[in-house]
Formats: sequence, C-alpha cells, structure tokens
Amino acid sequence: MRVFFAIEFDEIIKDYLFEIQHEVRSHCISGNFSFKENFHLTLRFIGEQNMQQVENLKQVLKDSARISEFELRLDKLGNFRKGNRSIIWVGLKKSLQLQQLYNNMENSLSQNGYQKEERSYNPHITLAREVKMGDFGSLAEKTEIEKLTVKVKSISLMESKRINDKLAYVPLERAELQHDL
Repeated sequence: MRVFFAIEFDEIIKDYLFEIQHEVRSHCISGNFSFKENFHLTLRFIGEQNMQQVENLKQVLKDSARISEFELRLDKLGNFRKGNRSIIWVGLKKSLQLQQLYNNMENSLSQNGYQKEERSYNPHITLAREVKMGDFGSLAEKTEIEKLTVKVKSISLMESKRINDKLAYVPLERAELQHDL
C-alpha cells in the first residue's frame, strides 16, 4: 500500500480550493489537476508499506495526535518549478501548532525506524502538477486567496490508490486531536 499522513479538509474548504483551481486552470496550457475530493494537507509521505508496517504507522498516528486541536489559515498561491513545468499550490500561514504536530510525527517515525525527512517542512495544498503555463507571477499577483480558517481536529493515515482508474486518497485510520476544556 502507498501511504501518507495528512490533514483532511471539510467540503467548504474543498469547494473554495476548487474555485481557486478553476481560476488557475484558465491560465494553464496543460497540467494534471488534483480532484476536488483529494484536496488535503500532506504531513508526511511514507510510500509503499506492507500490512504490518501500516499497523505500526497507525500507532505513529495515535502518538502524533497527542496535541490540542488548532486552526490553520490559507495564505497565498505558490509554485515549485521543475524545468519548464510547475506544481501549483496554496500555502498556509506559519503555524507553531502545525510545526509541533510535524515534529511529533517525525520523532515518532524515527523511533519506529523511519528515516527523518531531510528537507524542512513546507506545508502546501497541491492544486496541480506538471503544469505548463505562461507567467505564473502575474497569476499569483491577481489571485487573491481568502484567509479562510481550517479547523484541525484530526489527522489521518491515507492510502493512495486507483479506484476505477481514478486516483483516490482513502483514509485508513483517523486520530482525533485533544479537545481543550
């Protein structure tokens, strides 16, 4: 199974991201656009795992969730360049709670024999991959991202798989974050 840890979004956030994606798409020559139902925030990509490893990752999920619920805020449109193509994404305002969650996860993964991520964590929501377009700078300037709030109440271990030849991200397990009383 191909798995990763993520924060899932409610329909309001997915609908809004889909609107932004539609605007981006209108400025692109080509690209591989994420399905609306697949919008999420990746905490950590793991990759191919067997059933026993997935069971261990479910415990990592529970251990990592030992923090209070928190909020994230959408921030800006951005891109990562790869040659003449880009990954287009929506970024998030810096969040100490998100960084703490990520650090908890990295530490728990490390204790379970997984190598720590070498790159620093750059949280983003992917709208499209393999994008060919003209001037991204002008699109980013004129695309205003509403600073919507994302309430983070749980984290998920997700499986990436094909269902009827369509890429789908399916939650294998969810762990609730702690409620502040």
